[in-house]
Amino acid sequence: MQNAIKQISFRKMDNNEFRVYSKWSVKAYAEHLIKSGDERFMWKAKKEAKAEFNDIFPEGADSADNYLYVVVNEKGEKIGVIGYQKSPFEENAAFVTENVIKEEYRGKGYGKSAFINLQEDAREKGFSKMVLNVFKHTPISYAMYEKNGFKVIEDYGGSVIMEKVFNCVEERK
Repeated sequence: MQNAIKQISFRKMDNNEFRVYSKWSVKAYAEHLIKSGDERFMWKAKKEAKAEFNDIFPEGADSADNYLYVVVNEKGEKIGVIGYQKSPFEENAAFVTENVIKEEYRGKGYGKSAFINLQEDAREKGFSKMVLNVFKHTPISYAMYEKNGFKVIEDYGGSVIMEKVFNCVEERK
């Protein structure tokens, strides 16, 4: 049942996991930049992706104002990575820095559950809204964010910025 809320948990990413994650994340982001049309040359896309990554995580897994988690399913398996940072652009906003579930666990409700839990985590830490960037060539992600109440606030061509202002009380979907 795809829409069921799955039992997942988060745990802070350790430094060894962060080293592996950082290599994967920079490569994946560079590939998204190419697919979105925002960049034409892979070497330049990798350079841009690495610069952004280092800006977000200057101290690695222990970077201040960053909440980077390993997503663990009900069997204790590591099934993804999810996280956000205190927005450098806006007070009381959490900016999503990562949201990925391993391919073999997709379409089973884990992504939805993890994203709902991420929003709850941000609210509990005092953030009043969540902001994210999503590439238009990822329609499944885009649709999930819309279903979770996110609205487009800026359009860059190959990607959009979406936000959701948290209500005082929200029900789990």
